[in-house]
Amino acid sequence: MRLIAVLTLISVFGLPLAAMAQDAAAPPPPDQPAMQPPPDGVYGAPPPAPAAPPGQEAAMNQKWQSKFAAANTSHDGHLTLQQAEAANLRPIVAHFSAIDTSHRGYVTYNEVMAWRLDEMAKRLEHRAAALRAQD
Repeated sequence: MRLIAVLTLISVFGLPLAAMAQDAAAPPPPDQPAMQPPPDGVYGAPPPAPAAPPGQEAAMNQKWQSKFAAANTSHDGHLTLQQAEAANLRPIVAHFSAIDTSHRGYVTYNEVMAWRLDEMAKRLEHRAAALRAQD
């Protein structure tokens, strides 16, 4: 009798749960879109503000990428201090040791861009502090 009760409970509660788990793992039918995470700002966090207008940021990145590629005469993705000096890339020359955090004697495009973003963040924090001091 107990066995029948246990099997009944398993079939009543267990089988629908197993079916739901199997449905969740299956891809959505072609006529239904896949479930997407909620957009930014839904749970209290505001959506991130763009750093620059979309076209302007892409243009700046393209400009730096072009300058880096032109200065990289060995075409190996590594820009040495001498190459940066020859190409007259003053910001990279002036801050080469800060950009070359791994002390390899060269910098990559990603390291230059990361340094530029760090510098922008420092300037923005300084401006934010100045604005807070005005209140």
